[in-house]
Amino acid sequence: MDIKKILFRTSSIDVEKALPDAVVFCNRDGKILWVNDKAAEIFETSKMHLLTSNIKDFIENALNLISSSIILNKPVITKLTDKEMYFDMTSKEIEEGYVLDFRDSIPAEEISEEVREIEDCTEINRNKNNFLIKLANDFKSPLQSIVGFSQAMADGLGGKISEQQEKYIRIIKKNSSELMYFVTKLIELSQTESYLPVPEYKTFDIANLINAVIRFNEQLYKGKDIRWKVNVEDGVKTTVISDENMVKTIIQDILEVILKAVEMGEVGINILTPDSEYIKSVNLPEREYIQLSVSSSALLLSENDLDSMFDPYKILETSNRKNVLRAIVLSSVKNIIQALDGYIWVESKILKNTSFNIILPVDKK
Repeated sequence: MDIKKILFRTSSIDVEKALPDAVVFCNRDGKILWVNDKAAEIFETSKMHLLTSNIKDFIENALNLISSSIILNKPVITKLTDKEMYFDMTSKEIEEGYVLDFRDSIPAEEISEEVREIEDCTEINRNKNNFLIKLANDFKSPLQSIVGFSQAMADGLGGKISEQQEKYIRIIKKNSSELMYFVTKLIELSQTESYLPVPEYKTFDIANLINAVIRFNEQLYKGKDIRWKVNVEDGVKTTVISDENMVKTIIQDILEVILKAVEMGEVGINILTPDSEYIKSVNLPEREYIQLSVSSSALLLSENDLDSMFDPYKILETSNRKNVLRAIVLSSVKNIIQALDGYIWVESKILKNTSFNIILPVDKK
């Protein structure tokens, strides 16, 4: 990776003029890939330590503030995680991640009321997520009743109904079921944003798990012209030590994203050894990994789709907001994969297929 070429592509940050400032280059998960000497100075640590760390270790609410700076196209004020010290941060999004420029150290006593309000908003966001989690049953119980009773009425358990009434009841059931799914996924996202789950490690066969999830989803593809293909690359050992429930959730959610969007075509799941150079390029530590590539020949995505694939907040500001549910699901998946020390990305090849690629460690640290 030629870091100089990457940095000099950032039109909003003149790297030469920014040299007196702290400059940090990180990937989209916040893992630090390059820093200058000034960054080590303001974060009061070594460059070597920074290069084995995440920007979230040094800046409070880092990824949200990076997104805010990009969307607003202006600097935002950031706070160090371990002390009352603030900096202006300018963010530039590039294909490989983010280039961050820190300047103008601001003592705590000079912080404006506006910055205090930003910090309050961060706390409010955490409280909002916890609020949704605690009220999960209050949201779900009435929806479950609507779904259940509408099904019972459609089945004639409440007495004979007219054809027109049956039509309305089935519409009620369909819409309430979709709302139940939306609420469930929104609460799951709130849970993964509030706190990353702690993996419970056990030994299991990931190929057997994939086949079990496919069987579980039979109702989703029943009546559709879906062809399944599960392939294990030669020499790949499918036995892993990880959190089986978390991996199951990852596979389940990705299959739901695909199966809800397509009516036909091949859905392939390849289990393979990830490319070592790619692992280095996304700054994953040296460990043994396994890659799952879940692809669909019928799900074709545009560049705009890929840009906000894992960001439901960003997608609301685009013409793709109809895909906000998909972004909610995939954002939650991404958070779970981060908890497992893995990585996910999506590729879409014109007139060929879309693939969701997941890299996971094969054992615990």
